Amino acid sequence: MSTQPITVERSYRIHTARGITSLPAGKMVPIAAMPLLREDAVRSGRMRFSFEMMETAEILMNAVYVSVKAYLVPWSAFTRFDSVDAVNRAYEGVEQYAGGPVQPFVQRETFNSATADDIKVYLGLHAKTGDTVTTAYHEAYNEIWNFRAKNRSPDLALRALTAKNLAPAFWRHEQFRHIVPNFDQALVDGNVALNVVNTQLPVKGLGLKVSGAGTGIGSSGVVREAGGTTPTYAVAENAGSGFAIKMSAAPNAGGVPQVFAEMAANGITVSLSNIELAKKTAAFAELRTQYNELDDDYLINMLMDGLTIPEQALRQPILLGEETTIFGMSKRYASDAANLTESVVNGATQIEMSVATPRIPTGGIIMVVAEITPEQLFERQADPLYHYPVVPGVNAHTGANFPHYLRDTLDPEKVEAVPNRYMDVQHATPTGVFGYAPLNYRWNVNTPRIGGKFYRPGATDPFDEDRQRLWAVETVNPTLGTDFYLCTNMNTSVFVVTNQDPFECVTQGDLLIEGNTVFGPRLKESVDDYAKVLTHVDQARLVKGATPADDVPAVGINQGD
Repeated sequence: MSTQPITVERSYRIHTARGITSLPAGKMVPIAAMPLLREDAVRSGRMRFSFEMMETAEILMNAVYVSVKAYLVPWSAFTRFDSVDAVNRAYEGVEQYAGGPVQPFVQRETFNSATADDIKVYLGLHAKTGDTVTTAYHEAYNEIWNFRAKNRSPDLALRALTAKNLAPAFWRHEQFRHIVPNFDQALVDGNVALNVVNTQLPVKGLGLKVSGAGTGIGSSGVVREAGGTTPTYAVAENAGSGFAIKMSAAPNAGGVPQVFAEMAANGITVSLSNIELAKKTAAFAELRTQYNELDDDYLINMLMDGLTIPEQALRQPILLGEETTIFGMSKRYASDAANLTESVVNGATQIEMSVATPRIPTGGIIMVVAEITPEQLFERQADPLYHYPVVPGVNAHTGANFPHYLRDTLDPEKVEAVPNRYMDVQHATPTGVFGYAPLNYRWNVNTPRIGGKFYRPGATDPFDEDRQRLWAVETVNPTLGTDFYLCTNMNTSVFVVTNQDPFECVTQGDLLIEGNTVFGPRLKESVDDYAKVLTHVDQARLVKGATPADDVPAVGINQGD
């Protein structure tokens, strides 16, 4: 039995990516979308994106980033399908495994112009109220954002697949990639199992009095301890119900209980094999972290066993290309005599991207998204020397809190808790834990220092004209949470016009797609050529058994045609 499809003649088609759109800052904006049919492959694709920044009052001193990413979202990556087989069943209109209704391959909705739909608007899609349209582009957009959110932090709330508003962009925090909200302490420290001969360790110094058991009489004497021993406590304290606790001295003489677990006589050992096991476990735990974005543990278990899952690559968005650049800026002055000192600044940049894919059995959607964000300054970040920590103890002014080679080398857990004041010295809870970072993290310094007339003591200080050279997007009392990962409080105060999208993008490009699509021949405008030629054709057919006639003239001969 063969499961190979028949050999078909492949065709080529061109999908032109051409358009213009505006872009808000701090959002993940879809700027191009191209559907792939089943078994399609992008043999070559080149796209150019030209970005323009609207006018600002001054040249911005902090960088303005634009990041463009192209994703392929296979049909099987949509949440409503739990496998490639489910895609095939929905495609052919066959009910799913458990029976019941047929899962729709294409989700539809009735378009209503009164319903806000940012994704449709920024892609430049049009429809009339009452039209039936698909939700494929919306699903692809939200699947991309959810996939990125899972990779960034498990604490980020995911979007509904039918959401129509633009999702927030992700901040570029390259200087803080080493800080995490939590860490696997067992992976860092390692756990070595102990071999114990007797799993029930006898506890000494606590026993049942042999004489007068249950009477509560006496403070010393023979007792029965765990393990069956019957020692005599020289000094004991009656604990009631015949129990006695061994004491170092009488309670009124400052005695303390002498209750201990007997370990020396029970063969507690650390084997070399257990040490090796701890090392291997830590190594495999490190490998397992690369699968954290997968939702199902059984898939992770299979991958950790070295088993291939051919269809899993088609169960999630696939990054085809990514490019990031910075806006260049130029200042131009007014040309009229009365305003020669007046000026505005424009910015522009360009990104080129190439994409290609193998044959995609399920088909899908290629979507290009762009994010424009300013560089976050964190200008009130603590300086490691200016904010040198106080040394605990009698002498608080020694160099104990500077790095020390021997001490730090021998430290078994080279991790530090990052206080909130490290991110912002004005934080309301400066000693709270912001996150965790490698040992001596603070001595890798990547902090801009902004002083002079640009100095700003607090994040909520009033607007200053001099600060128009800095596009500052700040959070009061920052935490390693949603606001740290996502652009949730973007402002446009540095732009001359603040109530419109401050960026524009022009898209140019072509994708050469190979597939199974059958195209009709090229059509020509009708001029009745076929009918005129047909008049010269003898369309009569022989009648079997009829007597042939020798004097029947040929059609069209000597008939004045």
